[in-house]
Amino acid sequence: MKTAVYLLLAFLFLAVSVISCSEEPKALIPTDLPSTETPTTPTTPTTPLPDGVPAGSYVYLQVGTRWESAAETAEFQNWKTCSINPNSPSTDLLCEVSIPEAQLYYSEVQFKMGSLQPAYCPILSFTPYYYLRSDDAPQDSPGPPDAQGNPTTVTTGGYVPPGAEPTSSPLNCESGTLPSLCFGGAAPIMVEDFPKNNGNYFLTSVQESHGYVLESSNSLRYYGSAKVNYTTTNNLSEVNRAIPVVGGLKERAANSFQDYEITCKSYWGEKLFGIKLILSDENWDDSGGLDHYTDWN
Repeated sequence: MKTAVYLLLAFLFLAVSVISCSEEPKALIPTDLPSTETPTTPTTPTTPLPDGVPAGSYVYLQVGTRWESAAETAEFQNWKTCSINPNSPSTDLLCEVSIPEAQLYYSEVQFKMGSLQPAYCPILSFTPYYYLRSDDAPQDSPGPPDAQGNPTTVTTGGYVPPGAEPTSSPLNCESGTLPSLCFGGAAPIMVEDFPKNNGNYFLTSVQESHGYVLESSNSLRYYGSAKVNYTTTNNLSEVNRAIPVVGGLKERAANSFQDYEITCKSYWGEKLFGIKLILSDENWDDSGGLDHYTDWN
């Protein structure tokens, strides 16, 4: 009799143990793959692909224009799509885009970027092109005494940007916190609180893509009354970037060019993918004879 009781108790204990261990497993929280692991070929997407972007692209860039007179709801004309995808030979890409010079001058420019694989490109940053127009600073020196014989100071040098008022004081573009007018290019216009900030970023898990828009050069007139495309074009050769130019619309300090850069980073700040954009304007006459809206070449 006791044996039967013991067997019954053992059976009940085993049943309770099985029941207590039969809870449904919880779903694991997905984690990003380590940066050293090779990405796999993506599956077919369930949503339509952006125009011209290969499936599974880790990062892509589309450069488009829209006439300044067009409605805000008008579509941008896409000039080129550049992307890094599973078939790309490198994790870095040079993207070159040329747009007819008058169309570029009178158009807004959109830089649309995104990722079709957020797990491989969680942080997407955009640094617009810029350069230092001058590295000059005002210098004070003793001047002739005034009518009462008091000493005076004469200020020379410094930087006065194109289009500035005749009474504007020269800027210190040599040291300290430089004014944004010491710089040329797109970043002083596109980036809030430039040069303290020099770019923008977004999280691809929150939004797949984002378009940054630069107003037309004609409406900005950042370089005064001259009709130039320096606001958008960054096609200055590597050799000439090291040569300073003082005075004139092409003035620049040596070795100060920053190109358009689109960069994918991991949560640890490690660069995973990068696109460098070189934007130029196209002349009717490639020899330079008909260059109505000057760029760097």
